[in-house]
Amino acid sequence: MRSIVKGAEPRALIQWKADNAQTPENLVYGGGGFPAEAVRTALLAEQCHLCAYTMKRLKTVAECQEQGRDTTDACHIEHLLPQARKAPGEDIDYRNMVACYPPSRSKIACGYGAQAKGDFDPTTGPFVSPLSSNAERHFELDARGGITGRTPEGMATIQVLRLDHAALVNDRAAVIRGALRPKGKPLSAAAARRLAGEVMRPNQEGCLPAHCVAVASAALALADRAERRAARMRRQGDTR
Repeated sequence: MRSIVKGAEPRALIQWKADNAQTPENLVYGGGGFPAEAVRTALLAEQCHLCAYTMKRLKTVAECQEQGRDTTDACHIEHLLPQARKAPGEDIDYRNMVACYPPSRSKIACGYGAQAKGDFDPTTGPFVSPLSSNAERHFELDARGGITGRTPEGMATIQVLRLDHAALVNDRAAVIRGALRPKGKPLSAAAARRLAGEVMRPNQEGCLPAHCVAVASAALALADRAERRAARMRRQGDTR
């Protein structure tokens, strides 16, 4: 998980709320004229096109348009505090919305992320919100795609979102392997440290690579191992 900094509420959502101010019964998620496309577009941009929970890559608006689709082909709108709470206004609160995998348009069934969370209410137990500062610190990621909790909140979140699901672990592992061994050979310590910084910076399209936090963690671990090995070899050479 990566901390998300919420941007400004989309103008289309503000206008929709204003237009329906005299008909509050219309002010529900999915209500008439709800600007879902504008909301998804804003969420994708502020999340650098990564799923809020799983860090899987989400399509860009341009990619959707190239295929003649809208952003339902990229993500679905997830409510951090579930709609099942039926708290007035909560379902249309922009700060309660994030973009998640799988896309609305798809019929993909997966046992992790938003679909695993379902109607879980984060106010009823420990849970790491992707909107919390330094959300990353609650989790330990390894080069094999594994994940463990560093804190009670992290451990609980892994269980709620099934972030240790085999399919998601394998996905992370494949991405990490491709990044650390781009030509079949492991990166040098210097190259690994550069990679750890690069993957955490959005590209020109405002996108971060899938599982960037896991890749950065694995790259730093690789660099540490390589540097310790080099130091041992130097010490051995000095004693000869």
